[in-house]
Amino acid sequence: MSGSGRKKGKRAPLTPGERRRLRQLVVCLVLFGVVFLGRGTDWAPVAQLSQTVGELVRADTDFQAVFARMGESLSKGEPAVETFRSLWDGVFPQEEQKEQEDQEDTPAARPAPAAEEGGEDRGAEGA
Repeated sequence: MSGSGRKKGKRAPLTPGERRRLRQLVVCLVLFGVVFLGRGTDWAPVAQLSQTVGELVRADTDFQAVFARMGESLSKGEPAVETFRSLWDGVFPQEEQKEQEDQEDTPAARPAPAAEEGGEDRGAEGA
């Protein structure tokens, strides 16, 4: 006595057009979610990463020489850790040099002058 002629519990498969529309709907929902969640996000780390990558791209690195040194070290039988460390240093030497220069320029790295030590205490002792 069911008027529709369909059996309960059994669904007709989706047509190719319906599948395409369903995929489009899912993609739109995902994009909406990304935009909605990303609108209040702080993008400073992304800008810093972009600047770092830009500096690496503009850097003048002789990749042929770096990989030639790596090949020589592998053929000599040197440890892989040392080989890849030399590869890293050959490709990214600026970062390490900048970090060393920054550490040397910090006030904590410089010794304090002797004249400044205990200047106020001497006045209290002599009084």
